[in-house]
Amino acid sequence: MTIGWFIDDIPSKSFPIYTRGNVGEVFPDPVSPLTADHTWHGAGDVGVRDFMYRFTIDHDEVDPDNNLMFEIFGGYMYLNLSVARLMGARSSGMTPEMVDMGFFGSSSALPPYQPRPKDQDEQITARVDGLMFAWMTATEFPKVETLTETVESVVMNRPVLASVDDMALVQRTRDMMPLFAEIFSAHSEASAAASVTMGAITGLALGLGKPGLDLRIAGGLGGVASAAPSFAMWQISRIVRNSSALTQEFESGLDGLEDRLFAVQDEEFNNAFRSLLEDYGSRGPNEWELRSQTWETNPELVLTLIDRMRLAEDDQDPQIRHQEAQERSSVALSELRSMVSGDETSAGTLEIAVTSSSVFIPARENAKTAIVKVVHEVRLAALELGRRLAEDGRLEHPQHIFMVQDKELEEAIAGNMGKEASDREEQYLDLFTLTPPFWFNGDVPPAEMWQSTKATYPERKVVQGMGGSAGVVIGKARVITDPSDPKGLEPGEILVAPITDPAWTPLFVPAAGVVVDVGATMSHAVIVSRELGIPCVVSATGATSRIPDGAEIRVNGDTGTVTILS
Repeated sequence: MTIGWFIDDIPSKSFPIYTRGNVGEVFPDPVSPLTADHTWHGAGDVGVRDFMYRFTIDHDEVDPDNNLMFEIFGGYMYLNLSVARLMGARSSGMTPEMVDMGFFGSSSALPPYQPRPKDQDEQITARVDGLMFAWMTATEFPKVETLTETVESVVMNRPVLASVDDMALVQRTRDMMPLFAEIFSAHSEASAAASVTMGAITGLALGLGKPGLDLRIAGGLGGVASAAPSFAMWQISRIVRNSSALTQEFESGLDGLEDRLFAVQDEEFNNAFRSLLEDYGSRGPNEWELRSQTWETNPELVLTLIDRMRLAEDDQDPQIRHQEAQERSSVALSELRSMVSGDETSAGTLEIAVTSSSVFIPARENAKTAIVKVVHEVRLAALELGRRLAEDGRLEHPQHIFMVQDKELEEAIAGNMGKEASDREEQYLDLFTLTPPFWFNGDVPPAEMWQSTKATYPERKVVQGMGGSAGVVIGKARVITDPSDPKGLEPGEILVAPITDPAWTPLFVPAAGVVVDVGATMSHAVIVSRELGIPCVVSATGATSRIPDGAEIRVNGDTGTVTILS
């Protein structure tokens, strides 16, 4: 068997180490050809270059035939670990290992850093340190707010897609690419800044022998856009819980539920549900992939989540838990302040780091939300085009539009891509059977390393990960592998998941804690768990395989340990 997909890249010779870490959280599945063109081979690479050339790397270091940070191998998105580590290697106050821990969860699973010629370049170091200092002393990051307003305007002024011609739909998808690039540049900067500023607090806490204190301080920041849908869904779940008629429809099953709910004619529910889809319809599983369904294109995904949330008691209101997290944050910050009060340098570092992290951590999530909305605009235009082309036989199925590259869209409109798109989808679906290696160096790993063989783990009672959101909780483990099928998750149980992109967030509300196979301190699961005030452990390798569904477990979000009790 040969590993390859026709949109695959060739590994860089200058920066040869790649990883699925971090990027696997937003791209867990193979990448469709249209997605590759609109988000990575084109706009994404433009955006990340804009930032990285201002930050850690010079133009002449990059191989001319390679993208800078994100490339596709075996159909799966990889992040260039060699480039990502430059932030640690070329600054005065960080190391490559610190980058590994912040973004990928564990340095032990990755190869050691190999120094590069320009690591000691004084001009680059000065540039990196200067930008880091600007982040540490920042009190605002208006770039993301401005771009968010631009995106909202684009969404609000969306044309009636059914009324425009085919080429106007194509142009609509292409018009989104420069905006995507601009937002991705800001997102890249916010991500790096969040890591640096939060890392300063973590360093102080660890230096004083207080691990976990930093996680409490980061709790309940507020303004995290990816947590907002959970708060909106909670209000809808209360409407359902307080209505016997609506509850009865949920109890009757999810098939045809949307129509049955609207037939109840509960005006409060109908208005709230429509508003939810209008405000957050771009969200969904694997939402950066154009081919994926979202809450707007498949509202049943939302109803499935509300079905779990409606079972929770009123005292599990995420707003209450968010407020409690803020109170714990205030207490933890006071404790750390008192511990560094006698050291002027440490005290000053703490104050500026607390302010700047409260700027950049929400900015990172808010930039991701803006990106998701732009992706959704491309998705809706592509779906309309696919519907038309399938309707008159130019494509065999509407979804086949995602098997077409951007440069081939005119050919698809001319009716010349039907068989090719169909064959590609068959090959694309085969890619789902592969398990991409977590990292590789130089050459794409041979076929035997991509096979879906179930890993075996020692039968130890403790799964060690990384603490993400502080606190300790004991409860029943509920292993969920698909956010669109969370049946069985009951209030008070501990969600054990392979990854957690924003589509999983509403499941955090009824959960007492969260355990994730992958992730790091800047993972989506961590940031939202802190907002909701629930313990979270990430980078718990093999947790979904090692923890039996229904077992009683103890999750320690301070130390990163998950103990199987029974």
